[in-house]
Amino acid sequence: MARRFPSVWTAVLFLVWVLLLGEVTAQDATKPHILLIVADDLGWSDVSWNNPNVVTPNLQTLATEGVILNQTYSQPTCSPSRTALLTGKFPFRLGMQNVLESSRAYGLSLDEELLPQKLKKLGYETHMIGKWHLGSCKWEYTPTERGFDSYYGYHGGGQGYFTHMSARALDFWDDKTPVTDQSGVYSTELFATRAESIIAQHDPTTPLFLYMPFQAVHVPHDVPSSYVQSFSAVPDDGRKSILGMVKAMDDAIKRVTDALQNKGLWNNTITIFLSDNGGEYGDGQSNWPLRGAKGTTWEGGTRVPAFVHGSMLGRKGYAYDGFFAGRHRHVAEHIYRSRLSQN
Repeated sequence: MARRFPSVWTAVLFLVWVLLLGEVTAQDATKPHILLIVADDLGWSDVSWNNPNVVTPNLQTLATEGVILNQTYSQPTCSPSRTALLTGKFPFRLGMQNVLESSRAYGLSLDEELLPQKLKKLGYETHMIGKWHLGSCKWEYTPTERGFDSYYGYHGGGQGYFTHMSARALDFWDDKTPVTDQSGVYSTELFATRAESIIAQHDPTTPLFLYMPFQAVHVPHDVPSSYVQSFSAVPDDGRKSILGMVKAMDDAIKRVTDALQNKGLWNNTITIFLSDNGGEYGDGQSNWPLRGAKGTTWEGGTRVPAFVHGSMLGRKGYAYDGFFAGRHRHVAEHIYRSRLSQN
């Protein structure tokens, strides 16, 4: 019988709020800033704490100084995982159990109140940078109509990292305005630049929610040549590109955390990092030693690298091997919703 995996996102947020409610120090009474980073199609062995041949020094530091989540499970594909992330519900309850096709006129139900909308009720300023993939057939389905104060990224499932073109057309947006002047600039670097700008202009007295679902490491294998050269000894071209893309994302994340530190926000920031699903078969990602890949319900498709980091956590520097699934889900959703409803 196939396993029924709950929302990885609900589980992670449950753990975060438990840590915040039960293990924070007394002086950390203010609402934390939240940095939520989602990699796209990142395999289990595409991070350095699971594979020493991967070069992610900045993520490595965050992971080992925080709590590594070794039994974190996602949906097997992107739209379902993102649905679960922003609603705290199984995607099949909302008709979002399949990858959303950009040619079809539907999206995540407008009846759902999403995570950024809940956070705004708690006084948060909310920003999104990166991949949406939850519907864009009408403006009502897009990020700035779903609780985000600003949006910079693309609506569909994939596109060129330099051209920002999907199979159908240009798909790059600043809120609701097409971005037409960034052709040739790598999306991972553009996303970091926008994050730096948001953080620099942020009012430190207002809690910040910054959601960064990166394009990396989804196909196509676009990456600046300088990153590929670092892995010239790797014989497989696909693997070489993935390693370069991961390193580029790691550098971008360092720029974001440096910006938070320079603004004086870092010590009150909780960072959550994870992948939306496992790596693809044959695209250079590695889920070893797990069986399966993206699109399957084997662990290679649903067990993802993840960690949580924050100076306010009472216990840090360890790997948590507990499993979130089955009976834990109703508790997770209850805690998640009750915590967000507090004033």
